[in-house]
Amino acid sequence: MKAVILAAGKGERLKPLTYAIPKPLLPVAGKPVITYVIDNLLTCQEIDTIYVAVSHMKELITNYLKHTPRDSIKIEPVTTLGWDTGGDLRSIAVEKEVRGPVVVAYGDNVTNINVNSLVNFHKKIKAKGTVALFNVPRSDVSRFGIASLEGDRIKRFIEKPTGKITSTLANAGYYVLEHEAIEKIPHKKVKVETSIFPRLAERGELAGYVYKPKYWLDIGTLDSYQKANKMLFGILPPD
Repeated sequence: MKAVILAAGKGERLKPLTYAIPKPLLPVAGKPVITYVIDNLLTCQEIDTIYVAVSHMKELITNYLKHTPRDSIKIEPVTTLGWDTGGDLRSIAVEKEVRGPVVVAYGDNVTNINVNSLVNFHKKIKAKGTVALFNVPRSDVSRFGIASLEGDRIKRFIEKPTGKITSTLANAGYYVLEHEAIEKIPHKKVKVETSIFPRLAERGELAGYVYKPKYWLDIGTLDSYQKANKMLFGILPPD
């Protein structure tokens, strides 16, 4: 099984930090964000290769991955055009001729998730896609992609909804997509969250894997990045 880390963003809202450091390499509690993502993916022994979508400051990310090898898995940077979550995922799948299901992870979130449990759930539920979901405060709903569940199936998925709140289950930035679903992504700049998830949900082909993370931290802005560091220094034991 293959995994893809989407790490090609420029981190515009994190300037001036991202003038010199790409967003995935920003340290949180002394460890680059992308390392948290890799560690989560390593919980699934079925994954034999991790492709990392790189674009902005790709040389720095490539160099970091080269000097932090993992014996149990191949980690390969792949240059993309920064075509958002959908376009970059589709281009990697085409370039690397990926045919089976793919685990996708966003390279700018810090959380703990057992990806092996996510993959096993996806296999059992037999859906075209499975999204890891976690509950967020009602006041934060508009910041996330929100899913409405009926049983194990997502019946509606809305990216950053406004108006009446119908669910507080948010996209955690980890999901599994079958090859047939990835083939439906347009080969251009497009988001999975707006082009594929809603369509799969309408057809009853999108499942939701609900988990309770010890922490889920976004580093999208300077303020949230500072809060993430303060929180994790109080949660994680020293190495």
